[in-house]
Amino acid sequence: MQANNHSESMKRSFYLLRLFAFIAVITVAFSSCKKSDTDEATKEYMEGSVSYSIPAYIHKGETITMTVSGITNPANPTYKWLIPEIYSDTLTSATVTVTFPDSLYTLTVTAIATYPEYYNSSSSRTVTIVDTAREGSLKGLKYGKTMVDHRDGTRYYTTEIGHLEWFAQNLAYDGVGVSFNNSPATKTLFGIFYHWDEATGGVSGSGLGGGPQGVCPQGWSIPTNEDWEDLGKALNDNKEIPFVNDWLTLGEKVTVDAYFNGDRLWPYSPDNKNANMFGWNAIPLGNTQMDHGAFRGSNEYAFWWSSTEKNETKAYYRYIYYDRSSFPMNYTSKDDFGASIRCVRLIEK
Repeated sequence: MQANNHSESMKRSFYLLRLFAFIAVITVAFSSCKKSDTDEATKEYMEGSVSYSIPAYIHKGETITMTVSGITNPANPTYKWLIPEIYSDTLTSATVTVTFPDSLYTLTVTAIATYPEYYNSSSSRTVTIVDTAREGSLKGLKYGKTMVDHRDGTRYYTTEIGHLEWFAQNLAYDGVGVSFNNSPATKTLFGIFYHWDEATGGVSGSGLGGGPQGVCPQGWSIPTNEDWEDLGKALNDNKEIPFVNDWLTLGEKVTVDAYFNGDRLWPYSPDNKNANMFGWNAIPLGNTQMDHGAFRGSNEYAFWWSSTEKNETKAYYRYIYYDRSSFPMNYTSKDDFGASIRCVRLIEK
C-alpha cells in the first residue's frame, strides 16, 4: 500500500509539473502576442507619398536611373526597390540604376519607404519593354517604299494611293506634341499626338496637295479634306465620296491586324476585317484630351487630323472604331484634342 501511495504521489507531481510548464508557455506566448499587438497599435502612418518617375515603356536593354522621394514624416525613411522580374532581392537606396532586359514583356517596379514604428508606404508602376526595330514589338504591318526625315533621321514607310503618297505610319517628329503615354520609347512605333495648331502651325489647308507643311518633313504636307476625299475615292472602288460622309465599309480597308508584344492591337470584331488593302497600316492608339493631359481610347479608336479647319476654334479629323467597318469624320477643338498625323505629297507623274 505504501509503495502504491508513493507511486500515485509521483504521478501527481509529474502531471502538476507538466501543467505548470504548459501554463508558462501559454503565458509567454500570450504576453508576446499582446506585446506584438501593442506595437502594431502604436505604429503611425507616414506623411507624404512615395514618388518617382519612370516611363511606362522602355527600350529593351535600356538603362534607367530612378530616384524616389516624397515622404515628409519621418524625415529620413529608408527607401527600397522591389523589381522581382529582374532582382531576387530588394535594392536599398533612394537612387538606383537599372538595366532592363531584352525580353519583351511587362513588369512591375515598386518603391517602398520604411521606418521603425511606422507603417510602410509604397508605390508601384508597370513598365513594358519594347523593341522599335522592324517586326520587333510591332508586328503585322505592310512595308512599302521608305523615306527619311532628315530633321531627326527617322525612317518612314509610305504607300501610294490615288493621286497621293501617304505615310504608312504616324508622324513621329517630336518638336511639339506628346508621345504615347508620355513614353519616348513609343515614338518610333506609334508616332506623336498633336493639337491641330501644333500640327499645322495654325494654317488651314485646302485643295489636293494644298495642305501646310506644318510638322511634316520638307516636301510633305498635312492632308486637307480634299486629300482625304482622294483617299476615300481609292478605297471606294474609284467612286467619288465626299469628306463629310461616314465612309461605310472603308475603315476596315485601312486597318491592319497588328500585334504589340504578342497582343492584338485591334480587338476582334466581325464588323471590321482589318484588311489593310493598301498598306495604310491604321492602328488604334486613341487620342489625347485635356491639353495632352489624358490618353483615351487606345485599342479601340484611331484618329487623324485634316489640315482643313471648320472655323476659328475647331478643325476636322477622321477616325476608326474597332467594332465598325466605317471611317467617319468629325470636328473638335484645335487646342485641346490630340490626334495622329499622316503626311502626304502629290505623286509626280
